[in-house]
Amino acid sequence: MIKNLLRCFLLAPLFMATTCEDDVAENMFIFNKYQVEVTPESSFTMQDTIWIHGKVSSNVFDAAVNDSVFISTPEPDYFSIYKFITPTQDANCKDAIDAFELVVDTGQFMFLPSCENGKIEAHPDLESNNASYSYRIGLKPSSSGDFVISLREGILENSNRNEFIIAEYPLEHHPNSIGFDSCGEVSWRDLDSSEKEYYFTVE
Repeated sequence: MIKNLLRCFLLAPLFMATTCEDDVAENMFIFNKYQVEVTPESSFTMQDTIWIHGKVSSNVFDAAVNDSVFISTPEPDYFSIYKFITPTQDANCKDAIDAFELVVDTGQFMFLPSCENGKIEAHPDLESNNASYSYRIGLKPSSSGDFVISLREGILENSNRNEFIIAEYPLEHHPNSIGFDSCGEVSWRDLDSSEKEYYFTVE
């Protein structure tokens, strides 16, 4: 927040003061993380639908008033879907949103324009009790294989994540890691420090 205040001070002659005030006010909000649950099975058929259900409180902490307040525009949630491949030097899974038909039960979704197959942006609906926002998106498989749903910021609620599936795809140069090939760019997560992946098979 201090950096934003300094930036506003330096740019004050060029921009309206309200712009800076809005930036500072926005950064005083502390948002909750989505609680996400995936249909709890390790294996699905081509006729099944895998549901991803995300939920978050409709209140955020407002540092300006030191209290929780209702937020009318929640932040979206983000997750990716990958299919496991024969491991290369760096990667053992590749973006595979296009291996599924997406079905929306609650909320809306978008694809990032820079990489449509790499990440889903889920926008929730306000629940009837006004206490939470939620989305529910279904994945209908169009091909078989081993897959992983990878959350960006959310907290995976499934107690069993089917980690035995990734054991079949070890990375020689990145032991005990998962290597994501997302639109040609590779990134890694250490399996011991991440609980954001849910693995499953489509037969």
